[in-house]
Parts: sequence; C-alpha cells; structure tokens
Amino acid sequence: MSEPDKYMLDQAEQLAQHLKLVDGKSGYVEATPDAYHVYLRRKWPGKQLASWDGIPVEWHENVGTHKAANR
Repeated sequence: MSEPDKYMLDQAEQLAQHLKLVDGKSGYVEATPDAYHVYLRRKWPGKQLASWDGIPVEWHENVGTHKAANR
C-alpha cells in the first residue's frame, strides 16, 4: 500500500481544522491514498462531509479515546 503524498497530508490537516479537530482529544483526520478517514470520540453533530477536495471522506464515530487522539 502506498503512502499518501504531501498534498493529501496537507489537505487532511486543512480538513481537521475545518472540522475543529485540533484539540488532540476529540478526533483526528487520517489521509490514505484514496480517502480521508475522520475518527471521532462522539457522534458528529450535523451533516457529515461526503468528500473533501474531491476525495471521499469516511467517518468513524464513537472510537476509543486513544484512537481519537491518534495514539
């Protein structure tokens, strides 16, 4: 499996900021070569984005604390 490129990593960071997932606890965004994965400790309030910059976004809600903090 290939690694995501710098552009995808930058976009993942932008998406995390857009979703306000920058506290290091509530969730994070992971870039893969074919999608962005959003990991959240709780259910996302409101409408989930289906894509970001033309790339699909997959949502993973109610993950454990360690997973949400990306540890």
